Amino acid sequence: MYDISNRIEYLQLNVSVWLEVMLNVAGREMDLYKKVAGLQIIFIIILVCGIQHFQAKQNAQKTTIEELTDIKDFKKILRTKNNVLVCYVISQKQASNIVKIFKEAAEIVKGQGTMLLVDCFGEARKMCRKLKVSPEPFLLKHYKDGEFHKDYDRLDTVQSMVNFMRDPTGDIPWEEDSTAIDVVHILDALSLSKFLRKEMRPILVLFYAPWCGFCKQLKPEYAAAATELKGHSVLAAIDVNRPENAIIRQQYNITGFPTMLYFDRNGNQKFMYEGENNKNGLVGFMKNPSKPPEKPKEDDWSAVKSDVVHLTSENFDTVIARESSVLVMFYAPWCGHCKKMKPEYEKAAALLKAEKIAGIAAALDATKEAAIAARYAIRGYPTVKYFRAGEFAFDINAREAAKIIEFMRNPREPPPPPPPETPWSEEPSEVVHLTEETFRSFLKKKKHVLVMFYAPWCGHCKKAKPEFTAAAEHFKDDPKVEFAAVDCTRYTAVCEATDVKGYPTIKYFHYHTKETKSYNGGRMESDFVNFMKNPLGPVVDATTAPDKVEQEEWGDYEGAENLVHLMDDTFDTFVSSGDPVLVMFYAPWCGHCKRMKPSYSLAALQMKAENIPGVLATVDTTVNPKLSSKFNILGFPTLKYFNNGKFISDYDRKRSAEDIKTFMKSPPPLIGNKDEL
Repeated sequence: MYDISNRIEYLQLNVSVWLEVMLNVAGREMDLYKKVAGLQIIFIIILVCGIQHFQAKQNAQKTTIEELTDIKDFKKILRTKNNVLVCYVISQKQASNIVKIFKEAAEIVKGQGTMLLVDCFGEARKMCRKLKVSPEPFLLKHYKDGEFHKDYDRLDTVQSMVNFMRDPTGDIPWEEDSTAIDVVHILDALSLSKFLRKEMRPILVLFYAPWCGFCKQLKPEYAAAATELKGHSVLAAIDVNRPENAIIRQQYNITGFPTMLYFDRNGNQKFMYEGENNKNGLVGFMKNPSKPPEKPKEDDWSAVKSDVVHLTSENFDTVIARESSVLVMFYAPWCGHCKKMKPEYEKAAALLKAEKIAGIAAALDATKEAAIAARYAIRGYPTVKYFRAGEFAFDINAREAAKIIEFMRNPREPPPPPPPETPWSEEPSEVVHLTEETFRSFLKKKKHVLVMFYAPWCGHCKKAKPEFTAAAEHFKDDPKVEFAAVDCTRYTAVCEATDVKGYPTIKYFHYHTKETKSYNGGRMESDFVNFMKNPLGPVVDATTAPDKVEQEEWGDYEGAENLVHLMDDTFDTFVSSGDPVLVMFYAPWCGHCKRMKPSYSLAALQMKAENIPGVLATVDTTVNPKLSSKFNILGFPTLKYFNNGKFISDYDRKRSAEDIKTFMKSPPPLIGNKDEL
């Protein structure tokens, strides 16, 4: 790189030489003073133009991408930057296409992330060897918070790289999902405007945010509807969570997700879609679009007669000071959990009064009384706080009338939450905990390795962990055998590369034969030990099969012995047996599932006692990923009704034993031409 002062001196020297020549050539009759004055002006013009040209050239060479050659500089960047994408190339000439895309993406994400270029053929060859990087002809790696995060796994396009750098830990953008190719994915406000002007068919536009749970549940249904409506109408989608699309949220008054707006053939906005968020609802609407009926306006809760004391900024401090025992529910009118709790809270308030229990049940609309909500740091709804003798005492987590009454009879502070569990990797044991950097190299050094891929929250993983650890102790003196584990919540790239779909997934790796096979045996210490004594031989019968583990998990509930626990390999045979079957797809960690288990088990017992035809079954989705994927299970619990092996409908009633039993007494009819999900 040239130094600008040296460049100016170079220009001055050349101009001086040129001046001297011109003076010698000029005739003596020319006035020397005029000659020099005129030439000085020329000199200044040339000098200024030269400097401007040089600076323009230098600016043209500048980019937001930094080329690295020294590993010390690289480590310094990782210490100071928390979102870094590195493009390693074997040479910039061979990887010219990706380098061009990479540089364009770097310009767009400037200020949101750091993008580095490393040419492993040039001066950075030593650096690449130290990092054990071998691009062919390029390799993209992401580093987060100073550590390697994952290999770049998106499309090699500018927009994909930009999307990745804006949310490197997020899901693959919807527009890159091969199942959503019939959805028109709109990038920004300008693209939306052009699309609405040019498209001559009816349009439904989905305004969504990638983090929105309801949007995630809707996406596969929306994509399926788009496919069915091809040629008739268009289903489009736009991510309005992107900063550049804030103007769209304002223009169309998008205040929640998902929001769907219908546009006619002329691109005019007509009305909002408020039908069912499934394929059939969307298809039916687009074939016969109509304005939804106006919803009746809900009465303000404070206007509804009840024994709940409604607080405002005018009476809050007075009531709290006057009453010796006050329970306050901070709520928002739009909050679904609040609406569900309201009747329970009103019932509790009436019982407090009827049974003359000391204290009152009060409520405060936090959206109206923002100052009071801020005073008590209200972050979510509903939040229930207990006040004693005019002072805030503590929060409670009771939402049912019975629990509220039980608390108010004897108000005591709930016990503190249990201390966080020590990560498995920090517990002393013979199990080797692998990372994205050590996984491959470790497997290359060992002849027989049994690896458990797990998630810390997974109930089945927690049960298997001590058994797996105990089994590892048996082989601590055998250098050929190792037990290892990978935390899939931290090292997602490893788990994705090894096709892990549920937890725990246990796989056997053999270095010499390169054999990899899934372990489907029992999960007791003896099961693991027996397998690793002869991992290449026939599988020894398990002492504890996965379905037995599931039976033990439900065993404490009344009637649980009447439930049938299905697996990936038993599901189809069982539901095709002829009996109607209601299947509860659940996850062991799910709070709603835990609350439903007693009712579901009791319903199975009552069905047997009353000779109601049908079976109640369960599927643990964390260990049966194929079923979870097949039926597109996106939330828990999800209940689906089957008859003669065919899916008939989702169960969408209350989750009490009585409601489940009533459903099975009069289930939906079997319709021959109903599409299976």
